[in-house]
Amino acid sequence: MIPEVIRLRDARGKRPEGAAGAGDFWYDPAIWRLPLSPAARVLYAGICAHAGHGEINRQDLRSLLKGQPDGAVAAALSELAEANLLVPAGGDERIADREIRPVSDFSRGSSAERGRAAR
Repeated sequence: MIPEVIRLRDARGKRPEGAAGAGDFWYDPAIWRLPLSPAARVLYAGICAHAGHGEINRQDLRSLLKGQPDGAVAAALSELAEANLLVPAGGDERIADREIRPVSDFSRGSSAERGRAAR
C-alpha cells in the first residue's frame, strides 16, 4: 500500500554543482548511474524534486510512474529504502515520514546485510 502522504525531510545537504532542477526543487543526476530499477530512479528524482514542498501525496507518486500499478510504486519505494536513499523516519500507513538521503549514501544489499557488515 502507498501512504496517502509522505512527509519529506531533506538530508541531502548542499545542492551539488550540476544538479538538475531549480531552487529547492532539484535532484542529483548521478541517480541515473546507480544500479537501481528504472522505476526506483524515476521515483527518487521525482521525490527529490518535491522535497522543497516538504511532502508528496499518493497521486503525485502515481503520476511519477505513469501507467504502473500501486504495487510497482510500493516496490520502488521499498527499493529506495533498501538502497539507503529514502529512509523511513516514522509515520503510519496513511501518513509516512521519509528522509531523503544523497546519492552518495547509496548502498547495495538489504538493510539486514548492511547491519551485519557494520558489526
